[in-house]
Amino acid sequence: MQTVKAIYDGKIIYPLDSAPVAGITEVLVIFPTDTKICSPEEARKRLKGAGRGEFMVDKLLKARSEDIAIER
Repeated sequence: MQTVKAIYDGKIIYPLDSAPVAGITEVLVIFPTDTKICSPEEARKRLKGAGRGEFMVDKLLKARSEDIAIER
């Protein structure tokens, strides 16, 4: 997972750093649940173990393959 600092104005996300990819790319945007700004390391710690036992990766891959089928 790559992280890029950005500012969100309520409609648009403006990256502050250069993105490690070129072209149009699907991204995951995560907003902290509290008002305290956290570092990327802290954000990863908060995500670790989230949804444990719920097969989240399998569900995500299945949903993405369904999206691809619909797009075609």
